[in-house]
Amino acid sequence: MINIPYGESDFYKVIVGEHFYQDRTMFIEKLEAWSNDFPVFLRPRRFGKSLFISMLHHYYGLEHKADFQTLFGNLYVGKNPSIRANAYLVLSFEFSRIDTASQESTYKGFWENTLLGAQAFLATYSDYFTEKDREHVLGQTSPEAVVKTLFGVVHAKKKLPKIYLLIDEYDHFANELLSFDFKRFKENVSRNGFVRKFYESFKTATRDGIIDRIFITGVSPITLDSLTSGFNIGDNISTNPIFHNMMGFTGAEVQNMLRLTEVPEQKIPDLMRDLQLWYNGYRFNHRSIDKIFNPDMVLYFLKEYSIAQFYPDEMLDTNVISDYRKVRNYFKIGAEETERLEILEELVKTGYIDFNLTRLYNIDAPFTQEDFLSLLFYLGVLTIQEPLSSDMRFRIPNYVIKKLYFEYFTALFLEKTRFAKSHQPITKSIDALVNEANPAPFLKVVEHVLAENHSNRDELVYGEKHLQTLIIGLFFPYKAFHIHSEYEARKGYPDVFLERIPGRMMNYEIVLELKYLKKSQENSLPQVSEEAENQVNEYLQSERFSRPDVRGFYIVFLGGEVAIWGEGKK
Repeated sequence: MINIPYGESDFYKVIVGEHFYQDRTMFIEKLEAWSNDFPVFLRPRRFGKSLFISMLHHYYGLEHKADFQTLFGNLYVGKNPSIRANAYLVLSFEFSRIDTASQESTYKGFWENTLLGAQAFLATYSDYFTEKDREHVLGQTSPEAVVKTLFGVVHAKKKLPKIYLLIDEYDHFANELLSFDFKRFKENVSRNGFVRKFYESFKTATRDGIIDRIFITGVSPITLDSLTSGFNIGDNISTNPIFHNMMGFTGAEVQNMLRLTEVPEQKIPDLMRDLQLWYNGYRFNHRSIDKIFNPDMVLYFLKEYSIAQFYPDEMLDTNVISDYRKVRNYFKIGAEETERLEILEELVKTGYIDFNLTRLYNIDAPFTQEDFLSLLFYLGVLTIQEPLSSDMRFRIPNYVIKKLYFEYFTALFLEKTRFAKSHQPITKSIDALVNEANPAPFLKVVEHVLAENHSNRDELVYGEKHLQTLIIGLFFPYKAFHIHSEYEARKGYPDVFLERIPGRMMNYEIVLELKYLKKSQENSLPQVSEEAENQVNEYLQSERFSRPDVRGFYIVFLGGEVAIWGEGKK
């Protein structure tokens, strides 16, 4: 049984504590062979960036030389070390813990995090520096002055080992600003902002031979515009196929982890199917064959499952929820939330959207629709599906992200209704559906939401897909089932299928076929109702839906009201 390293980003603790570690040290060789010594690597939040940075620190830091065999002996790089192993003074900065409430707190937080990095560097390599050096560096009152003074002290020492600079979450504070104060974001990262001046210092230090190599992680390339202005030596390798699998887990690796957690072999196919549904699907380059699992989500599941061989009560890690819910704020950038909600609605209806990926942002230019959609890709809420002739097709990567989309979409609907403050009536109506096979209470909820959100003129743009999106969104807070749209069945694809999550209390799995007619089409009601009933009957003949614990219903809406509904026959 392996020791799951959930939430652990200290490489030393992972290895010495005998936690499971998916070897990624072969990428040290690839990075050293790369044509640029200053790569920038972007991945969504909670994708293993901090652990990778920690691994690099322990490999290159000369202070860890005595521990090399202990830490790397069983890993790829331990058997294939490079001449750069434990040959550097490692200077490390991390910018995720910054209070962005005001301009003053943001600047202070950036400066303090810079001081922390410099302080740790001077303490680790104290044999090379005097107390006067330390006071001189740590007495500086701006981020730029701290690093410039530190590099000046290093340069004056002569013949010191060169510096390997590691920067983790370079844009975390900037992304926080971007999500709620676009004006201040632009001020901080503009050509005259303190961020640009900070990174200019690194370019100078590389030119002077003080810094030999740099590795930077972050989430989005928006702040790279500022870095490009003052730090134009970096290379964004985030969508390069060579580095596609550098963070995250492949399907084969997740299967191996299930075996190492002593999951019975016969259970692995079903578990893999569910894990792929919830946590897989990330592609950062269209040439890459592997779809990547979010590592934090997989480790969370395995931590819970390994204890008692049960699925966790919450399939979605609450830490991930808090991160991804912040994505909602990005819809408001530039006060264009309404237009972006139309994009969102189209995405949740079709499952995909086509656009050209923005690889370098210009913060002085208007923030375009493609800029916004590209940001969703970098944040991990869209992923590459396939290349097209003139652009790229992107889709929602997995069930976790789909759930968050629908949660946001539905919240906007419910805020105008009697259910805004309490979802309990909705939950009770879903209970009646999945435990009593009675859809009537739930359909009443749908009618109420429609009545309180739409006017007659909405029928011009309203349709079956819109209705399906709303109904799926209302189901999402319920935790007993997976929600499938257009699930493949015999001779068709039912609009909604509620599939039981293993171990959850739910008497029936539910198949729904939805039809929508405008009020002007009322004469078509008998024909459409018969068609819907026949479709449900056909679905229920399939092997997947023929079990007695699967119930199927057809529902025909006329305008915003349920005109007729019924149960299919097996």
